Amino acid sequence: MTAANITSPTELYSEIILEWSPKMDITDPKINSFPENVLYQLYGDSHLYGRDVLLYIGKTNRKVEERLSEHIKSVFGFVNNLSISVGKIIDCPFENLEIPESILIANHKPSFNKEYIHLIADGACDSKIIIINNGHCISLKTCCTNYWWVKQWHIES
Repeated sequence: MTAANITSPTELYSEIILEWSPKMDITDPKINSFPENVLYQLYGDSHLYGRDVLLYIGKTNRKVEERLSEHIKSVFGFVNNLSISVGKIIDCPFENLEIPESILIANHKPSFNKEYIHLIADGACDSKIIIINNGHCISLKTCCTNYWWVKQWHIES
């Protein structure tokens, strides 16, 4: 077996910068003003975790109000005190919003998310990524990474 070159621990991170809106009630007309291709956080009351807690992180390539109405027709229709914060993409080197979505979910583990609780999206494992949350992060960390999920061993031919 030959020795492998290991990527440097000081390898640079790709940055994803998000700007989060203030949390607003789901009936707020400002929800209609957000562009397509955004991330969002849903907050509400939970019998297990308390009042006004982070319940869900998602992405949409449609208008936010369209995606929100789908959530309300499902399990979120039964949640009290439902509110939303929308994250606009300021800088993202990736076309696929599944990458930042999966990293945020894996780091914060909202109780209503099912996917990406333990693993992140395939494309998010190839290089180091840091997400910088600006604005009204609310329950999100100001920055989080995919460090624990990156493929640690890159063998060069």
